[in-house]
Amino acid sequence: MKVSPYKRLEKAVKRAYLKPLTLLRYGTLRPERAKLCGSDHWIYIDADDPCARKKVIEEPLRGKVSDNLIFWRDFNAHLHPDLIVDVGLNYGECMFGTDYQENAVLYGFEANPRLIPHLEKSREAHPAHERMTITNCLVSDAPAEDVPFFVNPDWSGSSSAVREMNDRPQSLEFKLPAKTIDSVVPLESARGKTLLFKMDIEGYESKALRGSVETLASVGRSVGFIEFDAQYITWAGQSPMEYLGWLQQRFHTYRVASIRAKTLKKVEGFADIPKLHGDPNRVHVDLVLVGKQSPENWIAPQWSIVDSSPSAS
Repeated sequence: MKVSPYKRLEKAVKRAYLKPLTLLRYGTLRPERAKLCGSDHWIYIDADDPCARKKVIEEPLRGKVSDNLIFWRDFNAHLHPDLIVDVGLNYGECMFGTDYQENAVLYGFEANPRLIPHLEKSREAHPAHERMTITNCLVSDAPAEDVPFFVNPDWSGSSSAVREMNDRPQSLEFKLPAKTIDSVVPLESARGKTLLFKMDIEGYESKALRGSVETLASVGRSVGFIEFDAQYITWAGQSPMEYLGWLQQRFHTYRVASIRAKTLKKVEGFADIPKLHGDPNRVHVDLVLVGKQSPENWIAPQWSIVDSSPSAS
């Protein structure tokens, strides 16, 4: 996609503004670890990864907190979960960007093998490191071996098992094992617990959730945050409408209407999700999933549910 001269200038100005701030805070223009806004925990990164520089170094210097992390911190503080599952860690901004109850057990999953050494360093630096498990695998609905996974060397955040996401010649291909969440999280660790989960795996969320049905059925309460992108889901071999129907058999389903206002809208069906120019494949929203067995006091006090009309947020 061609970038306008204005956007290029804006990016150059922003980069020039952030360079002295980076140097002042970290003593180098290429820090290999950084702290997120509102956290004292180190996040270790690949200093050559533009995605890491933007999300872990530059955005926190501007006081910005990601949408995922806003949700994660608020609902972690409210729910006091004792079981936490983060699928699609990237550099672990959510898992390592806050503190947890002393009885919380955490499971993180990341497919990109290039990120695992950095994640392990961040895990060791976190106060809850002894209760954190990081698994390098593709999370799916059934176990498998040698599943292709495609890494974008220019932007780690868009790496995916969906070939169409990274079909450029410079993409790197790895063969990974596929595992289900149910095979990694012991059933006794889930039974009756409060589960907080996040999934951001570029279209593979539908398969990952299908591989967690035992865990989801065992917990006493579950609240999760997932990405729902109709094009990615289609590329992953799923029907977005059928997938949403499957979700709604198991969860009360809401979309984030405004992350700034912290408002949700109830989703009754596919028609309730805004589509760009009416195209059903041009849907990209964040969904909040609440297990149907969950008590009514699941919503964090800073958040509210507003009128569920299908107008765009």
